[in-house]
Amino acid sequence: MNLETTIQEREAEFWDAVIEKDGGDMSGFPVSPDDLFDRTMPWLDYMDMPAFVSEVFDTVAPAPGRRVLDLGCGKGHLALALAHRGWDVSAIDISPKSIEMSQARAAVSGLAGKVDFQVMDCEVLDFPDNHFDAVTGSFVLHHLNLPKIGKEISRVLKPTGRAACIETIGMNPLLMLARATLPGRFGIEKASSDDEAPLDQPRIDIISQNFAGKVSVAFPKVVFFRMACYLPFMNHMVGRGLLKGLDRLVGAIPPLRRTSYYGVVKLESRG
Repeated sequence: MNLETTIQEREAEFWDAVIEKDGGDMSGFPVSPDDLFDRTMPWLDYMDMPAFVSEVFDTVAPAPGRRVLDLGCGKGHLALALAHRGWDVSAIDISPKSIEMSQARAAVSGLAGKVDFQVMDCEVLDFPDNHFDAVTGSFVLHHLNLPKIGKEISRVLKPTGRAACIETIGMNPLLMLARATLPGRFGIEKASSDDEAPLDQPRIDIISQNFAGKVSVAFPKVVFFRMACYLPFMNHMVGRGLLKGLDRLVGAIPPLRRTSYYGVVKLESRG
């Protein structure tokens, strides 16, 4: 068994376990056209996730009948939000449990059969060349072999296609130090798999070198100080308000926006 297969199996097992822990009942979590963050994770609203999802929509310009591929669909929120906007959506994930949950969520969202959910490896896409008008993703690229996914996105996108993926970004040394030392200690949950790494500039350069087009990163909001809410003594109303205010101050200074832990990686094909 080669290393890449081992990584893929570990990722599938990790995310299957996450889904099983969360439970499979999606009856209370339908996705409506107005939902700009996944309500199974309410803390995402505090992290300004609606701004990042809106950036994805603005980049790929949803339009009825156009084909979009949602990579690493997880619990299905982004795929279903795209379907509500009229896209012809294909959504894939390496975790069978995630696909089962997404299909159940489609049913309670009034979108049963409207999204083609499949268990599939993002690095070996079973789709024709030049097939999609857009590719989207939410916290998936940093789990993948970057040369492979850069080439695969380039291959399946039409010559005028665009991709936009919300990602964890590793350009802030303080956040990277905290990520390396704190999870699993001091009451902080370890929420990441062992095989993932945030996208720093060298990793983004690898994607760019393997994608036939332009690659850039947008920071619609800064999520930096708010990451301190993972510390139990900061996770209260006053602490959360203070940290969000500090992020807004940083976001007002354009060169400092790259300190954000979240960003949107954009890929634009050469037409």
